Amino acid sequence: MNEQRIKVDSRNIEIVLASGERLQAEIFLQLHGLHLTGPQRVGEVLNGEESFLPIRIDQGVRLVNLDQVIAVYVAASDEFDPLLELGAEHEVYVTSMVGDSLKARIFVNLPHGRNRAKDFLNQPKRFLLFLQEKTVVYLAKKSILLVED
Repeated sequence: MNEQRIKVDSRNIEIVLASGERLQAEIFLQLHGLHLTGPQRVGEVLNGEESFLPIRIDQGVRLVNLDQVIAVYVAASDEFDPLLELGAEHEVYVTSMVGDSLKARIFVNLPHGRNRAKDFLNQPKRFLLFLQEKTVVYLAKKSILLVED
């Protein structure tokens, strides 16, 4: 049997679940793909079509229901791209359903001159990207209670 395998890499992440549990894990990213111009990013996986995310923890590989994920933290050194800082910069304070408040930066560069924090928050994405000094944070939009701009 001839099996074609997609080449993958892994990236260390921390996941915060709706239960408040925090998991140190590895996520699997494609190195090449039909629509990829470079290695896949964590945000692309989180905002993809699949509902369950395969992760590796100490006990083995598990599938996490993305509807139960509040936040995913990735080292900026692994996920940051200068293109993420294009657009109008906003410093925001975010309160989510679980965990501490988050102080972060967002950059908004949407079509038709939409560059407000409100425009950023109303994007049709499951997870939104927030930048901190050493961390990229993906917050589940449905878990955000309050944002101060």
